[in-house]
Amino acid sequence: MPSRMTVDSNGEKMNKKNAWKLPRIGQKVEITIESVAFGGSGIGRFAGLVIFVPFTVDGDRVEIEITEVRQSYAKGRMCRILKPSPFRTVPECSLYERCGGCQYQHIAYTHQLEIKKNQVIDAFERIGKHPAPPVRDVIASPMPYAYRGKAEFHISFKSGRLPVIGYKEAADSRIVPVSRCAIVDESVNRSLTALRGKLNAISAAGRRGGKKEERVILWSDTGKAAVDPGVSGGRGGLVMRPVKEKMLRAPFQGFFQANSALVGSMVDSVIRACALTGKETVLDAYCGSGLFSLFLASSARQLFGVDADGEAVHCAAENLSKEGISNAEFFAGDVGEILRHTFLKTQQSVDIVVLDPPRIGCSSDVLEALKSLGPARIIYISCNPATQARDVRRLRDSGYILRDLQPIDMFPQTKHIEIVGLLERENRI
Repeated sequence: MPSRMTVDSNGEKMNKKNAWKLPRIGQKVEITIESVAFGGSGIGRFAGLVIFVPFTVDGDRVEIEITEVRQSYAKGRMCRILKPSPFRTVPECSLYERCGGCQYQHIAYTHQLEIKKNQVIDAFERIGKHPAPPVRDVIASPMPYAYRGKAEFHISFKSGRLPVIGYKEAADSRIVPVSRCAIVDESVNRSLTALRGKLNAISAAGRRGGKKEERVILWSDTGKAAVDPGVSGGRGGLVMRPVKEKMLRAPFQGFFQANSALVGSMVDSVIRACALTGKETVLDAYCGSGLFSLFLASSARQLFGVDADGEAVHCAAENLSKEGISNAEFFAGDVGEILRHTFLKTQQSVDIVVLDPPRIGCSSDVLEALKSLGPARIIYISCNPATQARDVRRLRDSGYILRDLQPIDMFPQTKHIEIVGLLERENRI
């Protein structure tokens, strides 16, 4: 009896018994990209196997070379575009696909927003186990390019050569020389040019020292740096950042929201989610330099801020003090420990928690402390929908209802997306 036949994604007939045979590394196949996964790779299929291909977009018909094969998926490298997607566009940066900073420059910006919304929905359905999550349309960045007010560059020093300054390659750890970055504020590019000249002069004079590699942070000149970054990156210094007609000081080496054009809209989303009446006690966990605290404290009865970065906490206290705000108190230390010892142990009640953890999300002790603290409302801000969905699932299991998810495109041209989530304790219905 002849074997039954099937057809692969190239339209070629295959024996049924071989239809699920894994492709080989180095094999070239043709596939159609169906969607874009969180992380930036396009998703296609060959002989029933999911294949991830960077720098593709749904609608592309491409020839790829298989670079990695696992039991449940494979990875491929795009060799050529056979039929371009209608969502494909021309990247603005000549270093795109080499530099590791951007993943979506080949995708039209309006479609980037649709992709990111779908990725948030997928994360909360698949990881968060939340059917039909309440995801709003993504708030677009007013500036799809030239929006970053801060950038970190790598510098490589080699004997007998001029220093190399740039970003790490997407494929490995080598530094790609960068003369201009398309997604940073132009003042950062000017500082980059000046820094390169300074480094070259130091190297030519033989005063480089024994360094092999270094990192340097450059900020836009929309604020005023309290130090000259030089080659040391301004370690220990401060920088001033403008937000909604106020100036905030932050540690030069510390965290601050990078999208200068959209940070005000992000603050507005948090204010709206908090819905303060003046009677609430607010806890700003992972408060950093007090970005949200500054705009919430004046509408709250009392505000507490907590962060592990002592220098950032000092800046937060000064930022609010300079605005004449006296109803705020800040604590430096591990968030979980402070929640247990400063709030739960003393039975300090909290009505609203603003939660803005690192990309890895909240630790179990923080989530357990929040469960015991029992605020009426939690505003969870995250740049990683996967860890946010995971943590929100645990909070839902603790009696909270997910009311709203507002994605904000703080990182155009990249795989990242910021989300402001609102949860309410179930007995508030």
